Amino acid sequence: MKRHLWSQNLTATYCPAWPCPRCKTGTLALDKQSFRCEETVGSKKEHSVPEWEPEWVRYVFSTWAKCQTPACGEAVAISGTGSMRSAMEDDGNVTWEDYFSPLFCFPMPPIIDIPQKCPQKIREELGAAFGAFWSLPASCAGRIRVVLEHLMNHIGVQGNDLHSKLDAFAKNDPAVGAQLMALKWLGNSGSHVGEVSQDDLLNAFEILEHSLSEIIDQRSANVSALAKKLADKHKN
Repeated sequence: MKRHLWSQNLTATYCPAWPCPRCKTGTLALDKQSFRCEETVGSKKEHSVPEWEPEWVRYVFSTWAKCQTPACGEAVAISGTGSMRSAMEDDGNVTWEDYFSPLFCFPMPPIIDIPQKCPQKIREELGAAFGAFWSLPASCAGRIRVVLEHLMNHIGVQGNDLHSKLDAFAKNDPAVGAQLMALKWLGNSGSHVGEVSQDDLLNAFEILEHSLSEIIDQRSANVSALAKKLADKHKN
């Protein structure tokens, strides 16, 4: 997971190199000619306030990005909000620059790598979680909780509810079980409290990517098997 990509802002000439939602191997680049932004009516009215500062400015924007792999060329629509922030120049003068934050992106790039063997139901819920990341963080957390439910069903863990299933899973794999339980608590917060930060979600996706690779791809077990094979072949 390239975590830094998901907390960056856009400019009128740049968007983060998000992975292409179609080919997964290419990255997106902004179609600079397509970028459009407007200052909101409310923001314009505030210019007449004596205390007005440039950081009060609010924009809405829309643009397109395209996959840079020639054989793919997928187009992605992006929209969101913007504002202005101060920047210090080399001579000490302060200037103001526009910056933009995405709220919607379609088709949505994948935030984490999804194992090839991942069941379709989990893929669909992950896609819904990705799509809600910027605009609906509480909903994103709730979708992550649903991913856990599908994951426990996929591997056949028995229990009356998600909590009991995670407890049962943790008896065989305490480390990953504790990670999944943390995601479950986050999902509960999204459903009942609603206070979920972007940093919380990035932590959750990072944990989820690791957990899926351990459970579905059995990465640690496969690496251990390779290590044993090497050791058996080459040790004296």
